[in-house]
Amino acid sequence: MAEVDFERDGSIAVATVSGEIDMGNAASIRLRISELVTPDDDAVVLDFSPLSFIDSAGLHALAELAAVLRERRQRLLLCVPPGNHIQRTLEIVGIPQSVSIEPDREAAIAAARESAMQAHPYPPEEQA
Repeated sequence: MAEVDFERDGSIAVATVSGEIDMGNAASIRLRISELVTPDDDAVVLDFSPLSFIDSAGLHALAELAAVLRERRQRLLLCVPPGNHIQRTLEIVGIPQSVSIEPDREAAIAAARESAMQAHPYPPEEQA
C-alpha cells in the first residue's frame, strides 16, 4: 500500500513516502526508514507530499521514529504541502510540537542543514 523511496542529500537522509500508511504497514515502514538512516546522517526528511492517507497506527509509528532519532541526536523533519489533509491530521494530534513541518522538500532540507550547522558549527578535525 505504501512505498518508500530513499535518497541522500549530503548528510540528510530523505525518504519519500507515497500511498497509505495504516495499521497493516506502519511498523514496517518505520523500521525500514530507521534501518536506512546511518549514524553519519544529521537529519531525516520524510517527504509526505505524495502520501494519501495516514491512520493512528501511522501517527504512532511516526512518533516512535521521532523518538528513536532524538535518541541518536538526529532531527526529523516532515515535508507536507500546506492545505494538505495530511497536514491537518498531523496538526490535530500535535505532531508540529515535536517535529518540524515544512511546506516542500527544499525547505525541509534547508531547515535540516541549518539545524546541522547549529549542532556542528565546525567541521571535524582531520586525523593526522
